[in-house]
Amino acid sequence: MPLLLWPGLAADARLFAPIRERLENVQTPRFMEPSAGESLRDYAQRYAPTLAPQLPHDGRYAVGGFSFGGQLALELAAVLQPRPKGVVLICGVRGTHQILPAFGRQQRLGAAIPGAVARRLYKPVARRFAQRNRLDDASTRLLLDMAQDIDPRFLRWSAAACARWPGPPELDLPIRHIHGQLDTIIPDVRHEADRTIAGARHLITLTHPQEVAEFIMASLADFDNA
Repeated sequence: MPLLLWPGLAADARLFAPIRERLENVQTPRFMEPSAGESLRDYAQRYAPTLAPQLPHDGRYAVGGFSFGGQLALELAAVLQPRPKGVVLICGVRGTHQILPAFGRQQRLGAAIPGAVARRLYKPVARRFAQRNRLDDASTRLLLDMAQDIDPRFLRWSAAACARWPGPPELDLPIRHIHGQLDTIIPDVRHEADRTIAGARHLITLTHPQEVAEFIMASLADFDNA
């Protein structure tokens, strides 16, 4: 079953490189340019029709995402036609209870920093993030490469959309969720994940790709057999 998968804040499709080595039929569509001040729900409604050519006509596909990408996947699942069979969340956001107050403060502070200054901060911040997540050298280089290519305008919009998200739409679809036990960026405060990786932090696609790939495969099989 094909899976359309979106990355999180300050990341791109390279975040899923270790996963795509282990799975077939994983697609990572490009984000669409947002409108200034646009909510995530409005963005998804504009974005969904552009994805139609990539969707199987029989509706046999799933959507998913990492962190912010999971928020987008939940919104898209409500408006895509044909509807997906299910949603896979990787370090996902199930509701506003997982968006910490500190994230909102950081988002507002970041929005006040000029783009040229922000660009100079991305790689040092990414390096510290890599250290906190205990990434190996190859994954650290990948994270730094993604930081080098960040679009400040898209990052500002997506961070604001994440912080102001009202919560997921009502869905009558199965949702499967994998999380890192020690994730302090998007903590699983209510223990809602179907699978929790012991000792893992936020960047589980880089630190625990085999576990994530196996979880995705099992989730897609469940969706397909439902």
